[in-house]
Parts: sequence; C-alpha cells; structure tokens
Amino acid sequence: MELKRILARDTRSATEQAMALYGKDVLIISNHRVGGQTELVIALEVETVEMEAGEDEALTLEATVPTTSTDKDTAGFDDHLANALLAPLRAAAINTDPSAAPAMTLAEQTRENERGKEIVSLVIEELSALRQEIRMNQQVSAWETQQQWPEHLQELVNNLCEAPVPSALRTLLLSGLKEQKNLSEARASLQQQLLCNLKSKSQPFILSGVHAVAGSSGAGKTLMTVRWAQHAARLMGSHKVAVVSYQDDRAGAWSQIQQLSAQAEVDCYRAANAESLEQLLKELSSRQLVLIDTSGVQMTDRLNEILALDRNCQLHAVLPVDASSVTLKRVLTDPGLAWNSLLLTKFDESSAPWPLIQFLNNDQTNLTLSMGSESDKLSAGVLTLSTEVLVNLAIARCMPEFKPTESPENLAPTSNILNLSNIDLTMIRPARQQASPPILVTHG
Repeated sequence: MELKRILARDTRSATEQAMALYGKDVLIISNHRVGGQTELVIALEVETVEMEAGEDEALTLEATVPTTSTDKDTAGFDDHLANALLAPLRAAAINTDPSAAPAMTLAEQTRENERGKEIVSLVIEELSALRQEIRMNQQVSAWETQQQWPEHLQELVNNLCEAPVPSALRTLLLSGLKEQKNLSEARASLQQQLLCNLKSKSQPFILSGVHAVAGSSGAGKTLMTVRWAQHAARLMGSHKVAVVSYQDDRAGAWSQIQQLSAQAEVDCYRAANAESLEQLLKELSSRQLVLIDTSGVQMTDRLNEILALDRNCQLHAVLPVDASSVTLKRVLTDPGLAWNSLLLTKFDESSAPWPLIQFLNNDQTNLTLSMGSESDKLSAGVLTLSTEVLVNLAIARCMPEFKPTESPENLAPTSNILNLSNIDLTMIRPARQQASPPILVTHG
C-alpha cells in the first residue's frame, strides 16, 4: 500500500483529479486544508504506484513489501508503514514549486509534521492491537464453537459474538449465560457481571474553577466544552462563564468555537501562546468558571503548559464512547497527566462502548465519569454519566428484539429491554445491584 498527495483549490477539484489519475475506486484517506488549498491523501496498491513512478517521482516512495507475515517481520512492516504514511509530508516539505501551493509558515509545518507523526504512531499501535486481538480470538473460538446454547439464548449469544466485545470480556460474559432460564435472567446476569467490576465513580457537573479539556482529534472537544459552558451559564449566568481556545491552529477552529459560543451565549477568547493565555487567565480571574479548549495535536505539551501557568487547573479527557482500546490507552494512561474526569461524546453514533467497559474494568486509577453528549446539536445539552448508563447502552445493543411468537417464559418483560431508538439516556437511573462475589476480568 502506498500513499499519495493531491493538492487542488477545493475538495471537488481534488477528488476529480484523483479519480482521473487513479480511477473511480480510488481510496481517500484524509481531506483537509493546507496552505489555503485542499489536500487529499489517497491510498494505492504498490504495483500501481510503481507504474506511475516515471510520471510523478516527487510523490513516490519506493519500498519492498515483505513477502511473509511472521512475527519476525512485524518490525519491518511497521517501518515500511511509517515511511509510507510520512511520504506525503516529506514531499510537501521539499516542494519548491511556488504555483503548487502558498508557502507554509514554520508553525504550520511544525504542526503538520507533529500531526503526521501522531497519525503514524496511532496506526501502528492499532495494527499491533488488532494482531493481538486476532490471536486471542483464535484461542477462544474453539471453546465458543463447542458450547451448546439453549434456543432462547442463541440469538443473544450470536449478537455478543458479532459485537465488538474484546475476547477476554466476551468469554467471561458467555460463561455466565448458559444456566439462565430466560432473557430476563440473561440480561440481569450480563448487567451484574459488568457492574460489579466497574469501580468508576460519577461526578456532578462542576461549576467553578479553571478546567482544561483535551483528547483525541475528532472526539468533539470543542462542542463538549461549549455544552459545559452553556449548562453552567444557564445555572449561574453567562457573565460568570468564559471559554478559551488555546493554540488550536486548525483551519476554521476559531470560527467554530465563536459560532458555538454565540449560540450558547457565553464569552469566548483566543490564546495563541502561553504568554497570552497567562494574561487571559489574569483578566478572567473574576469569572467563576473558565474552560480551556485545546487541540488534539501535542496534547501532553499543551496541558503541561497550562499546568505551568495554573497548578490548580483540572484536566478533563474527552473521548467518543466507542473509542478503541489503543486510543483509550494513549489518552488516559499518560504518566505525565492526572485526569480529573472523563467526558464521553457520540452516544448517538456508538455501536457499543465495549472497549471502554473493558478499559474501565482494568483501570487502576478509577477514572471519574462526568458528563456526555448524545447528539451533535448544541441544544441537546449534556448527559449525566454513570457506569449504569454505559452498561445499559452496551447490553441494549445485543438484546434480541421482542418476538410475540415466542413463549412468555423465554422473554424478558419489554420494560426491561432497552431500545435506544425510543429511549432518552438522561432518564436512565442506576439499577439496584444484587449482592454477588466479585468477578475479575482477566487478559490472555
């Protein structure tokens, strides 16, 4: 696989150029603005790139792909992948044609380089985690195929096997289902096993102090920050709340937070560096709540800069509820950061929070759950998070649909089966947990 870079005045022109050069089935990896133009990064098979080498030498990276897939070749494949992903950035750095694109500033080049390195590192870690999960699936698949499940549980078991549940956690859940007499007992068993291992606490909405919001790119940090500010402004007045955008140089980032803040009727400010942020914090010292929105690039560096200015600033991680195990580990296990709470987004897009549940099961820091969002609209407000909300969301995706033709004893009452298409997550209340000895989740 090889990556190539195309620059054009807009997205439509770049897409048409890519299709004209490489066919209608060309795979577009990313699309964003660079130096006033639209940049497309597309993926091509190595054979196709070699055929085009004579026509476009500046954007071609010659490499030999390993012919075997043993563990000894893993490092070689990762090195080749890193070189392939960085090829467009190298081509951009050496591009001296003034007609190709406006010259990028040093700050923009630095940011793009850092962003490229973080993407490469994330892709390599995701591939490594995927290989490990495949090996684990191979180990447990033999056990799963040998089990004989009662007819009334067969659909539930199939749903669990098809859901993105980590292998170790799925094996634990399935082992407790076999003796359940109906779907109601099966659902209670799943809920009990999950809840008894989740030690995370819930935290009410914070309405005072200085807080920095950070997380992975695309997680919805800006929207969550403004939602938080809007909620606080409604409770104590807009004049006591302020939002600050800190070193977010993405195209359109400042205009986005301005528009959202205007809709939420809260004041927003922009700090381009640590010096301007320090001055802003002094001027906003009379505000009861100050929220600092950060970019997804160089997250640790930005947060350490904020802590150097205000040691009392609290850090809050924002992640999508269906974030992968690699993303959760990268963001939440940074030894240099102490997170005060976890904020979750994209409940409306989530297939299920299984990787997050697995992470919280094994989390030694006992992360505090704070708030979430179930819509991409600012008017939707915020959701109070709890372990029960996460567990009910995950189980609801796997429960079979109601079938009137089945015998009543094999069906759970419809009121106990969560249907996310017609349920308001804000109405979920903690379920009473039955006494049970702890069940530990182990990793293979």
